[in-house]
Amino acid sequence: MKKLLSALIILLVLGFSGEALATWTLTPSMVSRTPHYILWKVLCTSDGNSLTATDIVAEMSDNMKRFVTNSTLMVMKISPGTGAVIPNTTIDIILSDAQETAIFTHTTYSKDAETTGILLSEDYGAYPPVLEKLYLTLNDIGDSGDQVTLYFLCWIE
Repeated sequence: MKKLLSALIILLVLGFSGEALATWTLTPSMVSRTPHYILWKVLCTSDGNSLTATDIVAEMSDNMKRFVTNSTLMVMKISPGTGAVIPNTTIDIILSDAQETAIFTHTTYSKDAETTGILLSEDYGAYPPVLEKLYLTLNDIGDSGDQVTLYFLCWIE
């Protein structure tokens, strides 16, 4: 009886903590690379809440980090999910540097269509470098499972 009671308590604790531990899933990947440019993306899958400042470099493979760190952010494209994973609302984005200082803050990007040609120098006054960290903050875009993909074109020295 004690074993059964212990097992039930463990299941209850795990069941209640499952929702509390739900987090956004950030999946960075390389799209293409030339000697001086790299195009990479991060697929952002919502947990039904806003995404607090999260270091997207920390989510990259070591190989990807090798190319992305010390590159310069130039242009971003925002591609909202479609069908069952389309966001319910517009998209707000904050990019912050390694010191967690906002270097790009813009709101109300379309939830229905891609937004291309976003110059990442607008707020920073120059094209910001990607050093050891790059933080991403997103608003609550809708239901758990809703997605947005961010594409970054960077210059490699």
